[in-house]
Amino acid sequence: MSLRAQLDAAATLLDEGAASSAVRMLRSSWEPELPDEELIPLYCMWIRGLCDTGDLDHALVLSERAADEFGEEPDVLIALGNVYDLRGQLEDARDAFKRSIDVEPGGALQHYNLGAVLERLGDEPEAEQCYRRALEVDGEGPTLFEANAALGALLRRTGRLEEAADIYEMYLDEDPLNVDMLVEHGICLSDLDEFDEAVDRFRTALSFDDDHGGAWYNLAITQYRMGLPDEAFASMQKAHDSDRNSPLTLAVLGAWTLAQAEPDLDKALGLLYGAIDRLAAIDGAHLSPSYASLVCEEVFDALWSRMRIAEAREVARMAGQRDWITVHMLDTLNEADHGRAPDEVTAFMVTARAEAPTAPEHWPVDAQGYTTGFTVLAADEDEARRYSLEYLRSIEPFPQVQFQIEAVRPGSPEETPGLHTAPHPRARGVTGVLSGRAYFRS
Repeated sequence: MSLRAQLDAAATLLDEGAASSAVRMLRSSWEPELPDEELIPLYCMWIRGLCDTGDLDHALVLSERAADEFGEEPDVLIALGNVYDLRGQLEDARDAFKRSIDVEPGGALQHYNLGAVLERLGDEPEAEQCYRRALEVDGEGPTLFEANAALGALLRRTGRLEEAADIYEMYLDEDPLNVDMLVEHGICLSDLDEFDEAVDRFRTALSFDDDHGGAWYNLAITQYRMGLPDEAFASMQKAHDSDRNSPLTLAVLGAWTLAQAEPDLDKALGLLYGAIDRLAAIDGAHLSPSYASLVCEEVFDALWSRMRIAEAREVARMAGQRDWITVHMLDTLNEADHGRAPDEVTAFMVTARAEAPTAPEHWPVDAQGYTTGFTVLAADEDEARRYSLEYLRSIEPFPQVQFQIEAVRPGSPEETPGLHTAPHPRARGVTGVLSGRAYFRS
């Protein structure tokens, strides 16, 4: 069998989910004397196969070797960036994708990949430009789905709903039968309160794929907004039947089950805790922190509203350990623990350090500690320190973990806009996580 035929066979195996078989085939195809035009696609497919099997250590070794040999090949640099991305090495992934763009400025995929990494690094303006550039350079139709979907989602998240709707409509003009884009457009229309049009989009998507969990889920949310709770519950149950492992569907269906007049308590709690268990089972490299935060908040609110306070606090503790805790969760806890703030309070910026001789289970195995930062509403610096330590000890209640407050300073209105423009007094305490955990090692 020719190498080209072997690569085609390996690609088929990868597409069918048989990554281990593909890796074995590609390994047996390796020969150091292969010409570059055969060696480069072999490298790229082999790296993909290792990633699909979860063997990221060997994928990193192979991708770095390929980049050393073919540092001017955009496909190799994209593969290297993808491995870094999967390993959570976002700065390295960013640099690899930038190198690929330098080599091939007209490649849509590297612009899209760079945008996705920049978005996760918090640079949304640059991410938006990358998505738009990916669409500009993609001369084939229909245009790159991932870039359209990512740009639309970014615009929705930043409140630019009409712009997002335009993105979806232009894509659907080229590919009107794309189920995923129909769903994305429906979500946008629902956010714009154009409920009938949104329902039409979801129904159209379901006419092509009756098992599309996302279409059922968002149809349920839209029906709920329309004041149709019975229809919404039935649709959410369909979403769960279509995708029984979706954490968000589990969380919302559990919350709605718990809120019924005569709830099936065992079923409701099973769904809610199933959502948390599914989050914990997802590889961190494939889990969006904002998605995880949404799921945790849904579960927290469901438990708190039914006065299952201890259980809600446990969800908040788990969320805090992973930087998934939300402003709403913190406000709820602060109001219960500290009450509404008096008029004379300041928003402080706090940086803190945690260290432990042995890492707790949720830390990386070789971590010795981490640094992090908070916004804190308090009467003075001493109170800000006290609330910060109180929060850290609540999420890390382990005797081996020691905490140190490294800096406390008043925050400017530009740094804490929500705290200075809130319509009513906020509760004192930690009100937001400024920077995610930066773990350090020996």
